Amino acid sequence: MAKADGRSDAGSAERWDAIVVGGGPAGLSAALNIGRACRSVLVFDCPVPGRSEYAQVNHNYLGFPDGIRAQELRTHGRRQAERYGVRFVEGDAVAVRRVADGFLVSDAGGNGFVGRGLILATGVRDRWPEFPGYEAFVGRSLHWCLVCDGYEMRGKRVVVVGNDDHAAETAIQLLRFTPQVTLLTNEGSLGLAPEAADRVQRRGVGLVVDRIVGARAAAPGMLEALELERCGVLAVEHLFSQQGAEPNTALARSLGVELSAEGYIKADTEGRTSEPGVYAAGDVTRHFSHQIATAGHEGATAAFALNYDLHLADEADDRAVFAVAAVGNEVEMGSRP
Repeated sequence: MAKADGRSDAGSAERWDAIVVGGGPAGLSAALNIGRACRSVLVFDCPVPGRSEYAQVNHNYLGFPDGIRAQELRTHGRRQAERYGVRFVEGDAVAVRRVADGFLVSDAGGNGFVGRGLILATGVRDRWPEFPGYEAFVGRSLHWCLVCDGYEMRGKRVVVVGNDDHAAETAIQLLRFTPQVTLLTNEGSLGLAPEAADRVQRRGVGLVVDRIVGARAAAPGMLEALELERCGVLAVEHLFSQQGAEPNTALARSLGVELSAEGYIKADTEGRTSEPGVYAAGDVTRHFSHQIATAGHEGATAAFALNYDLHLADEADDRAVFAVAAVGNEVEMGSRP
């Protein structure tokens, strides 16, 4: 229930053992494993598309010889979690604050939910090259992950978009799959170090300093050419964005969770953050490369840590109750004539 000032009231809020913010692979894996520990779990599944909602087919996830769409894997994961009593909120978690018995998480409507523990699996926002209609190409011919999609680039005409040494290194790595690689800055001046620019060109990678203003499609979702501000048209079949990503850390920052210099949540190898009771998993951390497989691992690991920490808290509470009861019995016995 929301107060008159729009803030949620912790007193009337639903209580859960754990609240998970994020319904991607990391969040679903965390929720599944907490549910299987016979604990109550609520998941906030944000309507804004995350990486697991793009149209790409994952070919490097073990057990699917023909690959599996990230969207399909996510659907299976949600159905699996629901079998163990996991509940979902279809919307954003817009605010969180620490309360006496955990964390009060509020949705956009002012409804409050209290979780004894909180797992942040909030992911990142990719910085795509935002030419008109770019969204239709994401996951089909507009990619971000060399590990995920490099193999499918064999013999294709590929453009890497980025203007730093990391983008240059990605372009050179793509030569393993295809000789037709171009590095496009998508800015008006060259941002690479001179050594990186020289290395790119020596390796046979084309280097174009220009901005994308539009694109042409060969088929729905499939690129044919990029329209550039000054240099006309650049033929392309696949585009790799290396313009970086921004971690979604607003909730973490509001709780005072420590972040890395790059803005990612700092968590230990079990998912615990600097704030007791707050855990993090998936792309919002930088423990491992950003993959569905590693996201699932991080989510499960954070779930194990949260469940064990709740167990320790429950045991401590029980010992305190027993201690009080024992003192009461001693007092009662001592008062008898």
